[in-house]
Amino acid sequence: MSRVSLFLLAAATTGALAQCPQVHVFGARETTAPPGYGTAGPVVNSILSAFPGSTSEVITYPACGGQSTCGSVSYADSVKAGVKAIASQVNSFNSQCPNTFLVFVGYSQGGQIFDDAYCGGGDTNEGLSDTSIPISAAAQKQVKAAIFMGDPRHIPGLSFNVGTCQASGFAPRPAGFQCPYASNIQSYCDAADPYCCNGNDANTHQGYANEYGSVALTFVRNKLNAAISGGGSTTTGPTSTGGSTPPTSTVSTPAQPQATQAKYGQCGGIGWTGPTVCASGSTCVKSNDWYSQCL
Repeated sequence: MSRVSLFLLAAATTGALAQCPQVHVFGARETTAPPGYGTAGPVVNSILSAFPGSTSEVITYPACGGQSTCGSVSYADSVKAGVKAIASQVNSFNSQCPNTFLVFVGYSQGGQIFDDAYCGGGDTNEGLSDTSIPISAAAQKQVKAAIFMGDPRHIPGLSFNVGTCQASGFAPRPAGFQCPYASNIQSYCDAADPYCCNGNDANTHQGYANEYGSVALTFVRNKLNAAISGGGSTTTGPTSTGGSTPPTSTVSTPAQPQATQAKYGQCGGIGWTGPTVCASGSTCVKSNDWYSQCL
């Protein structure tokens, strides 16, 4: 290859990278929702608003459970197609924008396909026997946060569970399963949900964007800000080259009023840097080591 060709290739690559966003969000809708983000939409939009210049992309898959309105594709085939679509779209984007930070937001079946694609382990409920993570290793490193809402793969006891459910969904992970990226995930499920839990209120299943939307945004914002700032690492001052260190004066500042968290908001957990005191009428209740909530 000539020097001119190499120069043009390098220039084209540099130009493409210059157009890449700092943050890109992938969203996947629930079963039978029309093409788009479905009920995951409000969460996707809140992230885009919080990070100006960020972009988003719909995972293109059937989102079906055998209904004629979505082509009569079986639930199992829809899940397998969804996992394949996530791998294809995420890997393709990452190859074009390798430095962009990625976020996943999936609702119901959309949460299940992100769960399968990001955590691996296969999905015997739907006939997915391959236990490997289909997302490339390079893309995996760029995923900084994943939000699953009403995920049927829910099982109790996982570190990233948020909500009141203490049972399993209709397509549960096997007992003892651990996702290698657990610290990047929050999965929302309440006891009354008949799909991610064993309840009987379908309205609960459709309400997570309203109930936990602000909590999800806070989690994503914290993860992305840490990544953007280089993992939250601190720098030290210049090293002395000799001689005595001059004395430093200390200036006291008045204590600032402590911030409070609204009811249903996050108030604690490993890595949490937000308010730890709940607003009047609610108490900070620990769900697990990673999450406490004002209830």
